[in-house]
Amino acid sequence: MTFKLLAAGAVLAAVALGGAQASAAVISSGGYSVGIGVNGELYDADAGVGFLRDGYDPIAPGTPRDSWGLNGAYADSQFYGSNGIVSTDIVANGDTATATTVTADGFQVVQNYSFLNNILKIDTTVTNLTGDVLTGVFQRNVDWDMPEGAENVYGPFGARNGVLDSSYFGFDTPDASAAYDFSCKFGCNEVGDLGAGIKISLGAIGAGKSRSFAYYYGLNQPGGAAGDLLADAQAAGAQYLIAGSGDGSSSHHAVIGVSGAVPEPAGWAMMILGFFGLGFAFRRERKPAHA
Repeated sequence: MTFKLLAAGAVLAAVALGGAQASAAVISSGGYSVGIGVNGELYDADAGVGFLRDGYDPIAPGTPRDSWGLNGAYADSQFYGSNGIVSTDIVANGDTATATTVTADGFQVVQNYSFLNNILKIDTTVTNLTGDVLTGVFQRNVDWDMPEGAENVYGPFGARNGVLDSSYFGFDTPDASAAYDFSCKFGCNEVGDLGAGIKISLGAIGAGKSRSFAYYYGLNQPGGAAGDLLADAQAAGAQYLIAGSGDGSSSHHAVIGVSGAVPEPAGWAMMILGFFGLGFAFRRERKPAHA
């Protein structure tokens, strides 16, 4: 987004910065580069890199924003700040990186970043470090700024295994324990200054036990169509996807996806939606109010 208003006093008063100082990093492969922020977000402020290919970076322009959250702890250094993060250690090695975070409520979050061609895969393991059973909800959110100035965000595609909700707004809350204001859970096809988020259930995690899953971020190959990018992400392992395209453009596309979430309780139907046509014939013009 190019213009964001935030009640800074209220938000910054709630920020609890981690006790250990992390280092950001940039990893690259096959012409694609990703910036890893100080707590594992996808943006390196020093390098000015979010997810970059041939000068196109849908995260870096405007107010760069990518975030992850686990229950009430979250990492969102460029917008909401960070809350409930005790420490993060980042190790990068060329085309891969690992961010290891400890949260104040007793979780360890290990995020391994690697490329599958034009798809970034974030293998994530959440471990309960306490002696009690803990329940977890995890999410990632990203804001897209495409050269056309407006994004068409649509979906979801795939099965909803463990997905609690998804969002089509780039600046929805980073707090995974709070509801999304701009839900795409049952389908969306919106145009505006938008982004995407996916919230999943980790269920109950016993003392010393872990849950593993993966998030996926993708950019289209040069000249590729939206359907090609969705197919690339599904081939990489994504089971649930939210997609975005530059409004009226066939040249700029992005996706966020997830796989490996905890299965939902029996009786919750799995939702499968067909691919939207590239003309987006059913597009709605409603735009969310900016926060």
